[in-house]
Amino acid sequence: MIQKAIEHVFRENQLAESAIAGIATIDIKSHETGLVELCQQRNLPLKTFPCDVLSKVSVPNPFKVVAKQVGTPSVAEAAALCAASNLTFLEFLHNNKETIEKLGVRLLVAKQIFRLEGQPGVVTVAVADA
Repeated sequence: MIQKAIEHVFRENQLAESAIAGIATIDIKSHETGLVELCQQRNLPLKTFPCDVLSKVSVPNPFKVVAKQVGTPSVAEAAALCAASNLTFLEFLHNNKETIEKLGVRLLVAKQIFRLEGQPGVVTVAVADA
């Protein structure tokens, strides 16, 4: 389902999948089979970030339900921005919320929630670029 979500979002936003530099998410999903397999198949790095880092990122679409579940109001948008910034964990913790903007990192696609009819679960995709 992750691959289909990516294909859909990239097609809808006229982006080239070949430009994907990596996949990013919250660290608690670092061993999720679908993510790991997708990254291995496409030879992409899987970058993960703790909720402490993700919660410091200003995003256009924070979500209180996600904050209650995982400790940050954004996973998809915040992780995309963090990954595109190429900051290390320590660099990010020692800088303020404007750091990512100063680096010229921006969301190309705000979070898109993808569901396959008749399938359980959802995939949320956001795309960022520096």
